[in-house]
Amino acid sequence: MTPRDAIREACLLRLRPIVMTTFATALGALPLILMGGYGEELRQPLGIALIGGLLVSQAQTMFTTPALYVVVGRLIGWRR
Repeated sequence: MTPRDAIREACLLRLRPIVMTTFATALGALPLILMGGYGEELRQPLGIALIGGLLVSQAQTMFTTPALYVVVGRLIGWRR
């Protein structure tokens, strides 16, 4: 199997668990954003930052990491 095919297969296998974990954590943080009451001004920005960070980190995990593996693989192949 070529490195590119191995990376593609690994991405397909990891997609579902990563997305499910991110959505479960985001749904757990949703009450921080939606709930009112005492301390709302502190909880709401925390929830927004948490969900935003989850989305950014998931995008980096799904796109940047495989691209880095391809680049490193090419560099190692180039050096040999």
